[in-house]
Amino acid sequence: MEKMALNTYLLNEEEKATTDGSTFKPISPKNVYEVIRIQEGIPLFLKDHLERFRKSAEMLHISLSLSDSEIKHRILFLIQQNKAEFINLKLIWDDQQNLLIFFQNTVYPPQRYYQTGMHTTLLKLEREDPNIKVQRAAYQERVLAEREKQQAYEVLLVDQHDFITEGSRSNLFIVKNQELYTSPSANVLLGIVRKKVFAICQEEGIVIHEQNIPVADIATIEAAFITGTGNNVLPIRTINDQLLNSAENPLVKRIMEKFNACIQEDIRQFKTA
Repeated sequence: MEKMALNTYLLNEEEKATTDGSTFKPISPKNVYEVIRIQEGIPLFLKDHLERFRKSAEMLHISLSLSDSEIKHRILFLIQQNKAEFINLKLIWDDQQNLLIFFQNTVYPPQRYYQTGMHTTLLKLEREDPNIKVQRAAYQERVLAEREKQQAYEVLLVDQHDFITEGSRSNLFIVKNQELYTSPSANVLLGIVRKKVFAICQEEGIVIHEQNIPVADIATIEAAFITGTGNNVLPIRTINDQLLNSAENPLVKRIMEKFNACIQEDIRQFKTA
């Protein structure tokens, strides 16, 4: 069972102590979830997250009867009650119309990873229905075991055709000839940070290709990075034994800087709305 952080959580409109042992019992097995990063007490890119949350529910034919305004109100209430500043928050909505909101035990990447890059490993594994955020215990257990076995920060998934699709909890981008490549949208989770990187590329005139990434291409790439709610834009130093100098790559550094500016702008707009 996933552990909650801080003092209280919300089950529908009822605030409960995180020490309550019945936390997940009311939640039906048919459910969707969303994870939102809280920074400076602000839920980052909230509109984008709620849009994806609603789409996930629609794809599983689960009616999401609450408005975005009501969900936002509950999120902000819980943030205030717990004085949450820098942590991830999780939403779970089930087919019985229950909404569970709680803070996760969150460990963000150490700062040195943004300066030097981090280690990744490849794993032959495909995520079913990658566009839908549903909880899969067996998938998570296998990924966690592989990360620990290989002492890797992230596991990059390889499909039956030997294409690298995405990270276990992130999207993957590679750099070749100072252009970006990432897997087609239909094959991966449509990450919020991924969406922001696409917007940055459009604004900055950076060419980005959505196409399959063969494992064999690893030997020819210049750099790579992952994106995700818990990682932001994080450079890769190694894929298995392949060494990359991603953290010093000019294109990667440019995207990291632009994304950090995007975060600050989102916080500013939220506070002044």
